[in-house]
Amino acid sequence: MVRSIVFYVCILSLMAGLIGCGGGAARPTVVRIQAFGDPAEIDAYKELIAAFESENPGLKVNLIPVGKQADHMAKLTTSFVGGNPPDLFLINFRRYGQFAEKGVLEPLGPRIFERGHIKEGDLYEQPVEAFTYNGTLTCIPQNVSSLVVYYNRTLFDKAGVPYPKEGWQWPAFLRAAKALTKDTDGDGKTDVYGLGFDPYIIRIAPFIWHNKGDIVDDVNKPTRLTLDEPAAVEALNFIRSLQTRHRVVPPIAEAMSEMNDAKFARGALAMLLQSRRYTATLRTINDLDWDVGPLPYRWKKATALHADAYCMAKDSKSKEAGYRFIEFALSPVGAEILARSGRTVPAIKSIANSPVFLDPNQRPASAHVFLDSLSNMRRTPNIAIWNEVETRIDPILEEWFYGEPLNEAENEMPIGPALNEATKDLFNGGSP
Repeated sequence: MVRSIVFYVCILSLMAGLIGCGGGAARPTVVRIQAFGDPAEIDAYKELIAAFESENPGLKVNLIPVGKQADHMAKLTTSFVGGNPPDLFLINFRRYGQFAEKGVLEPLGPRIFERGHIKEGDLYEQPVEAFTYNGTLTCIPQNVSSLVVYYNRTLFDKAGVPYPKEGWQWPAFLRAAKALTKDTDGDGKTDVYGLGFDPYIIRIAPFIWHNKGDIVDDVNKPTRLTLDEPAAVEALNFIRSLQTRHRVVPPIAEAMSEMNDAKFARGALAMLLQSRRYTATLRTINDLDWDVGPLPYRWKKATALHADAYCMAKDSKSKEAGYRFIEFALSPVGAEILARSGRTVPAIKSIANSPVFLDPNQRPASAHVFLDSLSNMRRTPNIAIWNEVETRIDPILEEWFYGEPLNEAENEMPIGPALNEATKDLFNGGSP
């Protein structure tokens, strides 16, 4: 009788998927995580996941890698609409607002901090503020990167140009870019450009801040763009002149045929403005001698925040496992894995200030530049419509930037009014 009862219980347990008979292993809890990144970045996430699964044998993480930012956003949007979002996803602070505004995200700050493994004070305040929505930390920051100047040391040395350093300003930046732009084989065509610049608002914003301007009237509750105001116009004109007048950046045909990241990697760009995420890719290129320096400025020092965070779908069925993964990812073991890959400036202060991140034997040798820029860091809005704002204005900025070359007598074409017109229906008097 007892044996029959045991057999019956075992069968029921098997049907419920809870345990196996005869000593079989329990079915693992699965957490699905979606992340955007190039191959080097995705490899870092895979290493992180493998370490987590090794320490948590009852949990399994299914990574959903996406190679393009636009595809990442489209996939997230459709998955929420279809009622099947990933349990966790990594997203930039400029893009999470649309999900937070719809109420489909679990408010992670209160959940994670009350568990006691991570304290708010462990994290840099810049990404914490950026991922705080309606007074609640909604997603847990993974990194606190910034826009910096990646530069090719070999090209600088050959041209006799000083490396980018703290305190350099626009005139020195322009002189360097001009001196580094070279026709190396004498065929009348430029082979090496002084600068690679992607003409999008996240790249342009720091230059407007350098000139005591702004991109919106209020970063927390913007009602309009301010790119038509004098300080912004002057900064925009300087940016466009790099292509139309000074010709130190690749023209449209070259920009469309080869991305700036790839051009820098093969030694055809002397400087490139990028965030920390590019480091993971550059570390795979053994014969490139490179480092990082701060952005130049005009009147005020500034750089742009580039931060990603772990967000959780409110309807996730694996919340406990998701909490544990986030805690592991931000623990010394997990955070050090991503820091060693080069992918992140850790959002955890202790890891960012440790030899794991600041190791001078790992490129970039000047990793401290990312931490030095924290005091000058600013962000763009994180409101629900901001991703759509960028989606609309970036193509306009790109077309404007790659205008026809100008002579000394010609003036730059104003772009601010067109950007205001393209977005006024989105702001509609204020943020949602």
